[in-house]
Amino acid sequence: MKSDRAIPLLLFGIVMTTLPCTGAFADHPIEVQRKTAAGEYFDALVSFERIPSKRRTVDSQIAAAKSAWALGLSSRASADFESLVRNTKLAPVDEARIQLSRGIIEYQEKRFQVAALFSEKVVRLLKDESPLRSRAWMLWGKSLVELGAHGAAQEKFQNALLGAEGTALPEVYFHLGKAQLKLGILDEAKASFEMIPLGYERTPEAIRSLAQIAHEQHESKAVLFWLEKGRTDYPDAFLDSWVDYAMLGAAADLDDVERMREIRKEAREKYPPSDIWLTLLEAAAERSEWDHQFAVKGGE
Repeated sequence: MKSDRAIPLLLFGIVMTTLPCTGAFADHPIEVQRKTAAGEYFDALVSFERIPSKRRTVDSQIAAAKSAWALGLSSRASADFESLVRNTKLAPVDEARIQLSRGIIEYQEKRFQVAALFSEKVVRLLKDESPLRSRAWMLWGKSLVELGAHGAAQEKFQNALLGAEGTALPEVYFHLGKAQLKLGILDEAKASFEMIPLGYERTPEAIRSLAQIAHEQHESKAVLFWLEKGRTDYPDAFLDSWVDYAMLGAAADLDDVERMREIRKEAREKYPPSDIWLTLLEAAAERSEWDHQFAVKGGE
């Protein structure tokens, strides 16, 4: 059975073999750009194929390649971008945009080493920091993360901060924080995650990371603060049993016995007995109960 995507692509091949490419039927290059911008990718490619080769502009070729990419024709998109770079005299910024698109395609295809190479090309093409250069630094860093090179990735994410604007900035801080967390530099990771504003799509992940850092640094009040905030503001992202385990541990460290017992009771009602974090939570609770009773008896 053909996939949903295979049907329109097959149809596209049939259309391309039957469409006449005479001047009477030719579209204007700007139509390709307009249709691509509007998300009408199939129609954009049809329009592009109706344009005689001599009338195709650089912008229409870029738009056609982007439409092919959006339709899942990654090989065609890469070939079209490659042809543009090889056969057209481009301004550095235009070539940088094309090379970045090629890098993103390689990243999506999980060819991370190649994606890193294209990112490096973009960085070298652009001498001044800019949002476009920042995106290249970001792609380079993300590729290095996939290759396990977190130290080198951290450097690329730090460079990406220089030209990032708007919603791109918290995205850079998020990936920077993740790399720093992997490297075990917790104070730096904490500072990066704290730069992510509320309401951002990755805010729940950032809050969880801040709770994990506080847990590792034995900052019990901070653990409770971040996990309570997560459960209040983003309840769907904090449903798992690790949250209860970390909160119980923090309550125990603060000698808040009533809070600890409340967390334990609620956890028993929520999770199956086979849950590993529930098992660890129960063990931690038992140990804390014994410690508490021993302290009480010792003070009598």
